[in-house]
Parts: sequence; C-alpha cells; structure tokens
Amino acid sequence: MSNATAPAGVQTAPAQWTTVPVAELAAHPGNLRDLQVPADLLADVAANGVVEPLYVVRTNGDVPQVIDGFQRLAAAVTAELEAVPVTHRPVIRLDALTLHPKNAREELDITPAFVESLRAEGCRIPVKVRRLDGGAVQVIDGHRRYSGACEAGLTHLPFEWDDDGRDEAGQFLDMITTAQHRKSLTRTEVTAAMFSAAEAGAQVGRIAKAAGVRQKDVKAVVKVKNDETLNAAVAGTEYEWTFDQLAALSEFADAPDAVAAITEAATGDDVDSADVEWVITVERTKRDKRRKAEAHRAELEKSGQRIRDAAELSERATPLRRLRTPEGKGIGQEIHDRCQGQVWVLEGPDDDKLTPYCTSPGLYGHAEPGNLLVGNNGKSTAERAAEHAAEKAARAAVKAGNIDWDAAETRRRQWLADLIKRRTLPKGTANVLIGHINAALLDGTWSVGGDLNSGKTTEILADLVGLTGRQAVDRSAFTENLSKDPRRAVQLQFAAIAAVREKAAQREAWRTDSQRNPWIRKPTARWFATLELLGYALSPIEQAVKADEAYDPKRKTPPALTAADAEQAAEGASDEQPSDEAAA
Repeated sequence: MSNATAPAGVQTAPAQWTTVPVAELAAHPGNLRDLQVPADLLADVAANGVVEPLYVVRTNGDVPQVIDGFQRLAAAVTAELEAVPVTHRPVIRLDALTLHPKNAREELDITPAFVESLRAEGCRIPVKVRRLDGGAVQVIDGHRRYSGACEAGLTHLPFEWDDDGRDEAGQFLDMITTAQHRKSLTRTEVTAAMFSAAEAGAQVGRIAKAAGVRQKDVKAVVKVKNDETLNAAVAGTEYEWTFDQLAALSEFADAPDAVAAITEAATGDDVDSADVEWVITVERTKRDKRRKAEAHRAELEKSGQRIRDAAELSERATPLRRLRTPEGKGIGQEIHDRCQGQVWVLEGPDDDKLTPYCTSPGLYGHAEPGNLLVGNNGKSTAERAAEHAAEKAARAAVKAGNIDWDAAETRRRQWLADLIKRRTLPKGTANVLIGHINAALLDGTWSVGGDLNSGKTTEILADLVGLTGRQAVDRSAFTENLSKDPRRAVQLQFAAIAAVREKAAQREAWRTDSQRNPWIRKPTARWFATLELLGYALSPIEQAVKADEAYDPKRKTPPALTAADAEQAAEGASDEQPSDEAAA
C-alpha cells in the first residue's frame, strides 16, 4: 500500500507534512532495503520530491522505523533529498476510497462548523475500511468524516482495516452499534475542554476552529473561567450555559447583583433557557438605565444643579410631581428651577434619570396636597401616611413594569431583526408576512399613513434591517443600501410595516392604572397576536397586553419557543391566514 498512506491527522493544501531528515532514517538499518525502485517513481521524486508521506513510528530509544514507504525512501536517497514528509499513523488518500452504497446514516449533517474543525485540526478518528474483490477500498464506518473531509479540502484520512472478518450482515449491525455507542459532549464538557486547551497554550483561533465555534465564544469561556467569582457562580449550577450566556455573565463581572440574579435563574431542577435569557435581558436593561442616569447626573452637575442621595433628605422633602401652589395648582419644572430648595435625587437604583425635589415645600411657598400647609382635607396623619405608602408601592410597580416592558421590547426587536435578515422563509411564515402586509396596505384596519415616514419609524426600521451610521440617516437610500436579493423582498416589506407597529407600541400599552391608554393598548395587542402567528413567544408583559389584563411583574417567564418549534408553528399556519381583526 505504498500509495495509501499520508499525514498524521490530515492534510490541507498548502499545509506541509512533518519532515524527518533522510540521513536520520537511513541511519537505521531496517529502513533501507535492497529493492528495485521503479523508474517512474525515481523520476517523479527527482523532479518533485517525495509528495506522499512515509508512515513512520518511533521505537524504543526514539528510533524512527519506517512502516510504509521503503521505495520512496530509497528514491529519496538516490535523489539526494535532505528530508522527506512523514506521518505517524496510517492514513489513506480520499481518492483511494469508495463509499458503502447502503450506508445507514441518511442525513450526514455536514455543518460549516464541522468542516471548519476538520480543516483546522484534521480528522482525529480513523475511518474503518475493507478491501473489496478487485482491490477497491470501501468505507464501512466514517461516511460523515469522509464527506466533511472532502468539503474541507483534505487529501487524506486516518484509517484502520476491518480485520474482524465480519460478514455483510455484521457490517450493517456495526453501523448501528458504532453510532449508538457515541455520545456527544455536553456544553459544559465542551467549555471545560476549551478552557483546558487555552491553559495548555492553544490560541483562541485554533480552539475556535477545532470546536466549530466563534472566537468570541472562546474568549467568553476563558474570561469566565479565569474570573474566580464568575467561575464559582457557573460551577454552582448544573445548568448547561450557552456561549452567549457566558459572554453575558462576563459583561456583569463588576456587578455582583446582576450575576446573582442570572445564576439564580439558572439554578434549580426545572431550569428553562428562556428564563435565563429573560433575566439577562432585564439586567442589561437595568444597566442601560443606570448608564443613562449617570449621564443625566453629569449633565445636571455641569449645569450647577445640586445632587442629593435619597437617604439625605428630610421627611419634608417632596418630589416636584406632588408640589402644588397654595391654590392647589401644579408647579412646572421651569418655575421650580428658581426655587432655592430644589435638589435632584435618584429615587431608585434602576431609574434612568434623576427626579427634582423640594427640600422644604412649606418654607418655599408650595406644598404637596393634604399636608399641614394647605390643610389635611380631614385625613389623619396615619391615613396620609398610608396614601404615601400606597403611592410609593404603585410607583415601584410602574418602574418594575417599565423595566420589563423595555426588556421585552429589546428582545422582540432582536427577534424581528433575525427574522427579517433571513434569506429564505418557511411557506407558513411567508404567508403570515404577506397577509399582514396586505391587511396593512389594503384593508385600512391598521394605521400606517404618515407614521411610515416619521423619524422614529426610520430609526426603528434602520435597526431592524441592519443599517448603521450614515446609511441609517437617509431614508431615501434605504433600498439602495439593502440587499438586492429578490428572496428578501417580503422580509423587507414586512420590516417597514413592523417599524410602524413598533413605533406605536409605546410604554403606555401595558398600563392598566390611571395611565391606561386603549388607543395604544388595543393595536399593540393586535400586533402581538400577529407576532405569535409567526412563532414569537410573548413575554409575560406582552401576554398581559394581548389578553387585556393587568400585568404582575412577579409572574414567571414562560418557556420560549425553540427555533425548531417556531419553524414548525410557521409551517403549520394555514395558507389562508385570518384577518387582523380575527387574529386579535
């Protein structure tokens, strides 16, 4: 089999084999044999060198022993070559193999990640082969590795002969048992191996290619494993963290409360990935609000405003929203800016801006309704205290709801963006999109009109279709800047309508208190119903709007649809979709 061996692992052009000096091989008497080298082989080696590697093993004393390739070594000596390529395990050329015509595995699942792994590290598991009558070499186990190697541009695979003498029936049974005996690594095991490889000196790029993941996934694993607190948080759960979730954890390395909230969602016997994803989205929303609050504080300090902590205020301090003139009229910000008692306070840790307060309303000529300055309206101190406590609890619930609403909006728009950027859609999904577009443009049951070209709609649309920077500014050039692929026509048309829907789906939609707004809530509920038809899993706050119910922030997040579930739901949608009125 002088033409059936090659590199230790696999070869990808233009990668080179490991080489060994000819003199080192020739120094071992068993490697040079008295044999006649074919003239054509000698001529080829003299012209091109040894192309096919020699199969060499190291014996006791680290002596190189040639197992296959004696003629090529003899030709190299005659041609006075300095070194020859070698492999340290038997490999066979792909073009010397033929596939089994009745391979049991119908779907080989040759993914890009699998191909890239083979291209980077070669095939590490030998294929099993047998020799047929007539000399052909047939693969009986390893068809997926063979096909992946072909796509990766490899020239050789490691192999082993089927020496068990199995009959044809036994070979088919081997196809079953070898598949059943393999067990994939869990995500936790994969991440542990990736980190160990990094500790052993493997570069990020090499690990990413071998594991078939993104380089940023490897960096996330390494960052979490190297951080004592984060690693302990992950190790304290039995949950299989995704790479994106590990990356999210590393974002909050300096925020222990956020890490605790995320790991708590990943703790327990019945953990759903959607719960973890939801908490991550909420924590990101809170973080963004804190950053906005910090920017607002810096702006106020720059303008000379006084900042106070809530704990520093006396019981007399009152927020501007409650201040009244002695006649009972409200006091605007512009008027109160001239008040010497004005200070700015961050009321809650998750607020995105500071709130103006008056440190002593009575002293500065205004007060909140019901206090001693303007009469107590017949209410006792306890009653007024209870009113204040109830107001405080209501405001806390509103703030919690606003956070959940903003988190749901972020999650929903990302889902829309992912849907819109797809080149092809299942038939059911495409039908839902087309039905919604037609209803919006033809039936008049949705308000499109001037909203289609508003500045806010343009901003949302740019995000949904992936335009940034200067491209996102000029609405008249959106078509020119987007893909001309006709397969995306429906997605892009839907994106314009979706941007209008998202503009109209304002925060007031979830409120059922005095701020209830049915003109926002009802069309938003219809929009959410449409998204459900497309396979989107509504968050609890979105479910409450769709059902026209009050929202409870303490409600548990429901499991989200998997990608496969969403595909199946979309495919199962009727070709004749219900009208928007029926969907609502």
